[in-house]
Amino acid sequence: MDYNELISNGQVVLNSKIDGDFEGFDDGKLFPLYNGQYWLQTKYKYWYHYSYMAKIMIYKYQNRYYLTKDGKDKFVEVKLINDVIKATIVNDFNGWSGDTLFELNNGQTWKQDEYDYDYNYSYRPDAIIYYDGYNHRILVEGKSVQVRQLK
Repeated sequence: MDYNELISNGQVVLNSKIDGDFEGFDDGKLFPLYNGQYWLQTKYKYWYHYSYMAKIMIYKYQNRYYLTKDGKDKFVEVKLINDVIKATIVNDFNGWSGDTLFELNNGQTWKQDEYDYDYNYSYRPDAIIYYDGYNHRILVEGKSVQVRQLK
């Protein structure tokens, strides 16, 4: 399927904006929307394009959903997810290094559950924890890593 087929035959089910930075498509990318919904990329496709509060459209076509960025002929398959926790990390954040603990302002503690390294300093950043269909992940400062809940 190409972009023209999608917009000609698909049905627009949502017109919204990304809540924050939009940085294109990547494997398992989470798209938080201004309306409070969260959509997760389900098929691998890479495309980099930066935009702040990007206008997007969600199309339904052949019982699948696709996200497009306004003004671009790119799209990616997505699914709506509801198992989402928004919180704030309660201390300095330095990224993750393999066994990082994430203490949240809601009293929960999550631990990194896969090896990955990412250095990124931030003071009390927002975090989004979501279930991708296989594992829980935490999204902080635009990057995510697999986690498991301790308490």
